[in-house]
Amino acid sequence: ASIAGAKKLSLELGSSCPVIVMDDADIEYAADAVALGGYINAGQVCISVQRVIVHEKVMANFLDALKPRVEAIKVGDPKSADTKVGTLISEAEAIRVEKSIATAVSEGATLLTGGARTGAIVMPAIVCGVNPKSAFAQDELFGPAIAVSSTTGITDAISIANDSPYGLGAGVFTKNMDNSIQAARELDAGSIHINWTPLWRADLMPYGGLKSSGIGKEGVRSTVNEMTEEKTIILHGRSW
Repeated sequence: ASIAGAKKLSLELGSSCPVIVMDDADIEYAADAVALGGYINAGQVCISVQRVIVHEKVMANFLDALKPRVEAIKVGDPKSADTKVGTLISEAEAIRVEKSIATAVSEGATLLTGGARTGAIVMPAIVCGVNPKSAFAQDELFGPAIAVSSTTGITDAISIANDSPYGLGAGVFTKNMDNSIQAARELDAGSIHINWTPLWRADLMPYGGLKSSGIGKEGVRSTVNEMTEEKTIILHGRSW
């Protein structure tokens, strides 16, 4: 660092993005969104859904809706136009994801579906009853699996979501405006999506995380601002 000297930088780092599903949410809509947001590119997206925090009153209904959607995801050759989940970046990464799922199950979680590995492909997995403090929930998985845990209300759900070293993106599904406002105010994330998952961005918006998820913001205007060197000119009162 002493040789290179000080540099301006912007870093988009890891994440373990949470989604909250409240008891007043549109369950079918939420299941559609999570089935999309948790598995695109085999979960190898920094803003992929990793943790799903579901109100205990609708847990059974949500899992009943989500499971067939996940099992219907086309898995296979990424060159095929209808493939939704292809290979991980390497077989070593697929083995790592497989082991992470197995460890979560050994710690008391339940594998609802998926998780089997063939070479560099891991079948889309739903892991239920995950301890929010476990490595499976806390560490960035970067694979096609989600960790599902339960909550009793919006305050508890936000607390679980924020109990993470990361803060890149978050989502909440609710029809209640008070829940939406509380989530917007209290979730520790760079972008918060009401009634969608964090797997969405546009170049016109500031994009970046809190905590260990990075420094600075991306997006055209935000990046220009991040990389701009400002100078301050002060004209004092003495005559020229």
